Amino acid sequence: MNRKLYNNIGICSLSIAFTLQHVDRLSLPRALLIMPIIAHEELLQYMAHKATSFNSIEQIIVRKPEFFLNFNARFYDGLTVSLNAIQFLSEINLIRLESSEIISTEVISYEKSMGERARKIFNASARIANFVSSDTINLYTNLRIEL
Repeated sequence: MNRKLYNNIGICSLSIAFTLQHVDRLSLPRALLIMPIIAHEELLQYMAHKATSFNSIEQIIVRKPEFFLNFNARFYDGLTVSLNAIQFLSEINLIRLESSEIISTEVISYEKSMGERARKIFNASARIANFVSSDTINLYTNLRIEL
């Protein structure tokens, strides 16, 4: 399967929109971490599971280190798509950008016609929001993102 087609602007836009339903605002650096999360099928499945809970990013990294081995590569692979998704959401007025933060202006509801992958992302969105709500420097350090 061609991952560039599988992880596209549409799925990234939905992921950001679904995640924003659980937080008031999301900084751009944190929003850029959503795509690498959903791009890893096992991590997405784990986050979508109702029984999954964690108190900190460190806790989930210790529990499932194999999910984060290539996070830096996934981050850079999804960077363009993430930025395009943010721009797209802004252009269609579903979000607004304010002081390097993304604020939702409209809620997108999950519908069955969106498909199975969108359902998984929707189910994972609260845990993704919790995950990316940690301190930004702490997130980038623990995820070993090379800037």
